[in-house]
Amino acid sequence: MDPEAAFLTSMKDMSGDEEEYTPQDVVTPDQVESGTAEVDNPVQDIKETSIAARSDALDLADPAIPSPATVPPLATSSQPTHDRPSSADDPARSTSLTEAQRDEQSSLQSPVITASQSTASKPRAIGGFVIDDEDDEGGLAPQAGLHGLLTAATSNTASRSMTRSPVPTTPLRNVMLPNDSKASTNGAEAATTDVSSVVPLLSVSATTSNEVSAPSALSMADPPPVTAAEAATTTSRPEVPIKAIPRARLPHDRVGILEDKIKEDPRGDIEAWLSLISEHRKRNKLEDARSVYERFFKTFPSAAEQWVAYANMELAENDFYRLEQIFSRTLLTIPSVQLWSLYLDYVRRRNNLTTDAQGTARTIVSQAYDFVLQNIGIDKDSGRIWQDYVLFIRSGPGSIGGSNWQDQQKMDLLRKTYQRAICIPTSAVNHLWKEYDAFEMGLNKITGRKFLQEKSPGYMTARSSNTELENITRGLIRTTLPKLPPALGFDGDDEYNVQVELWRRWIQWEKNDPLVLKDEDLTAYKSRIVYVYKQAVMALRFWPDIWYEASEFCYENGLEKDGNDFISQGMAANPESCLLAFKRADRLEASSAIDEGEEASKVRGATVRGPYDKVLDALYGLIAQAKKKEAKDISRLEESTALSNANDGTSDQVDDDDDEEREAEKASRENALRAQMKAVQDGTGAQIRTLSRTISFAWIALMRAMRRIQGKGKVGESIGGSRQIFTDARKRGRLTSDVYVASALIEYHCYKDPAATKIFERGMKLFPEDEDFALQYLKHLIAINDITNARAVFETTVNKLAQRPEKLAKAKPIYAFFHDYEAQYGELSQVTKLEKRMSDLFPEDGPLARFSHRYTSQGFDPTAVRPIISPATQMRPRSFRLIENTTNNASTPPYVPSIRDTNSPKRTAPADDSDNESSRPRKYVRGDSPLKGAAGRRLDQQKRTQQANQGPGSSLAQAMQNEWEAQPPPPPPPPPSLPREVLFLLSIIPNAYAYGTATRFKREEILRLLRETNIPSRLPPSQARPPPLGPPGGQQYAGIFP
Repeated sequence: MDPEAAFLTSMKDMSGDEEEYTPQDVVTPDQVESGTAEVDNPVQDIKETSIAARSDALDLADPAIPSPATVPPLATSSQPTHDRPSSADDPARSTSLTEAQRDEQSSLQSPVITASQSTASKPRAIGGFVIDDEDDEGGLAPQAGLHGLLTAATSNTASRSMTRSPVPTTPLRNVMLPNDSKASTNGAEAATTDVSSVVPLLSVSATTSNEVSAPSALSMADPPPVTAAEAATTTSRPEVPIKAIPRARLPHDRVGILEDKIKEDPRGDIEAWLSLISEHRKRNKLEDARSVYERFFKTFPSAAEQWVAYANMELAENDFYRLEQIFSRTLLTIPSVQLWSLYLDYVRRRNNLTTDAQGTARTIVSQAYDFVLQNIGIDKDSGRIWQDYVLFIRSGPGSIGGSNWQDQQKMDLLRKTYQRAICIPTSAVNHLWKEYDAFEMGLNKITGRKFLQEKSPGYMTARSSNTELENITRGLIRTTLPKLPPALGFDGDDEYNVQVELWRRWIQWEKNDPLVLKDEDLTAYKSRIVYVYKQAVMALRFWPDIWYEASEFCYENGLEKDGNDFISQGMAANPESCLLAFKRADRLEASSAIDEGEEASKVRGATVRGPYDKVLDALYGLIAQAKKKEAKDISRLEESTALSNANDGTSDQVDDDDDEEREAEKASRENALRAQMKAVQDGTGAQIRTLSRTISFAWIALMRAMRRIQGKGKVGESIGGSRQIFTDARKRGRLTSDVYVASALIEYHCYKDPAATKIFERGMKLFPEDEDFALQYLKHLIAINDITNARAVFETTVNKLAQRPEKLAKAKPIYAFFHDYEAQYGELSQVTKLEKRMSDLFPEDGPLARFSHRYTSQGFDPTAVRPIISPATQMRPRSFRLIENTTNNASTPPYVPSIRDTNSPKRTAPADDSDNESSRPRKYVRGDSPLKGAAGRRLDQQKRTQQANQGPGSSLAQAMQNEWEAQPPPPPPPPPSLPREVLFLLSIIPNAYAYGTATRFKREEILRLLRETNIPSRLPPSQARPPPLGPPGGQQYAGIFP
């Protein structure tokens, strides 16, 4: 069979791989009676339960449950725990244990788990049937109905664990736990232990036909099966299903609650991680704390603060081996000043300088300082470490200013350290420069000035750079506990974007080379930028863009290893990021050797495919998580409604007078449940649709890459090529029409293969209402000159879309495209008929627009052109309207304040009879009086004496002055009018719309002319002329310059 035939055959065999978002069929009572469907029993009001279970299926890690080794094996009784007698005092309990063992042994041949029922209460059915939640096609969201599905195990099939919650009137029951796994009876562990606390029973574990699995720590046995008659009876009441929900934690089970939170959201709930670690440390469970730390660092490997806390915990326990293991794992990968400072403290603690007679400890500490400064010495917060290193050198043997070799060696080392430190922009650069100045001048002023003069430019650059850096990073949060970026438009989105922008500003500042290192020391220049990128990715770990930018800088500057490290770490932090996966794959494809031969092509294809497979697995995992969360939320809603209905059912036995009111309340709850379930399903559906399209484009990228490496290939062969990728994509599902379009166009454009049309035909069956796919199909058919099929596809698609009013808008681009084609290459009658149909479907588009669309091409519409016939008539300059100046300053007499005696020596009060607000002078804030000191005190004393001599009359003047000061200032004068010459110039300049046909003016020249033209403030009456346009009189320019 040739490759094309094999490829088409493989496509036909995969008819059910694409997923259609349709609800599954409801299980009918006939299927239940015939045994073709799994149906569980309705929830019953059980008073007593006895369960025998296996220990290997128990969750013994639950802190709320004691260890089986510490609890004696006891049977289960319906009696509460606090007053239950021991097995030695109650012979009936040992009998119950034997019965439980017999039940377990008999259950090994029976797939159905049974439970004893209380004869005092009759079982009450909760629901009928619902669809199976097993989604083999992976649909968007299961369309849950308002019936309950309570599964029962069948032979050779495993029954799924479904959660049941008893009604509130059901007493809480105790749970039996299996004993030590070594104790067994006939291959099944039968020994059980008793739980000392009373807990509710919520879930049932799965069983198979060969063995019986134990229930979870909180479990309940299945009630007897439901017959077909009972099932038919229960379907008459619209009840709510009871689906599997997580078992509830006890309020005091803080560890279990935190573990559940971490399991549900490991990357987002950082507080749960830290609280769990703190809880274990409070209880002095260091092994548990270490275990949580190790799990935490798998998700947050660069969280320096928590590495420091982990190291301090081991340091407090004097566990130096574990501490050194922490340092070996983190120091070279986490450039944190805090972590490296802890390392220095540990080295100095372990190497006592006081008792160091041989100098070995000092050598080790000195090497540690060199190692630290070599890695983080360029950090802007490393100033304290530089200062400590200087003090360490000063405390060493030898004296500054001495003449022997040891003194000279100390001075050389100290000078070298100072000269390195003062050229780095840190907060301690000023202090270090002062120390260096004193050090050099203290040794020799002549040579000191020489050294200071040489290093002064570097210090000045570092000092000014430190000031700039402080301003740039003001508001930057240098944390190593990264947070997931908030969704666009939600809480925290703006703050997160601000942090991203601050990090980018810092990186760009380093790239601008403020320290002038690019020409003198290119390696140091690159090292500083890479260091800042490492700091940024620690804080923005879940922001893929910053990882991409870091790797791109490294690749552009020859740092191949650092670039690969950035990409690899970024993909580990963001496995669902297509950006990083595509970048990694492109880099592998570009850097891998292009060798001839089938084996080389196979190896190269497998290498390039690796990043694509990782991102696809992560995206499919997100869809699975979304579906799981949706099922969990719907189960909780159904559980809540079921309990409310159960309470109403209990009250029905007491009072039957308000049946209608209770039915109305029940119907209201059912409607609310439907609305809430629809909201959950719609939200999950939108999320899954986005993920599905992302998955589709990832498959397309992989398909194109394999086409470049292996060609179209053969399905099922070692060199699969693009066709194998298309086949694999259809097997995994969750595809949109984009994958079919891409595959078909690859077949057509690259190989001119007729398989392209077959792929389009297959896609048309799967996506009959996808307007984008139909449009691409039409373009393809027209490209291959298959006009007959193109018309058929057009008619089929638009008719199907026009049948539903909500989808009519999708047909508009298809009509527009086909109208364009008919107008260019079709018959006039076809164009007229098509326009008639478009006018009926889209009446908002006028006939002129449809007619002119026939002749529009490349954005030009010849029907809209209006030629210039008479330039003198049609191109007259637009006149600017002038606004009359209503303010006549000449008619207003100037304000002359009256002079009166006032209490203030600096200003006078207005006249008492002055009511004109505009005539009052404006108030200005005056500065402080220059009369300070003795002169001011003398003036103040004179003022006080004058006020005392004036008597009560002065209070009236003071009140008048205060009243005048309280008046608002007069309005500002109107702006001056433009000179008439300027108005005339503006009037003759054509408007912006005329620039296409009129003379074009250069803006720069116009501005230069206006700026350099000397316009006199006043012209003689003989030379003054009125503006040529506009009405006469005192007027102002009010037009807008185009």
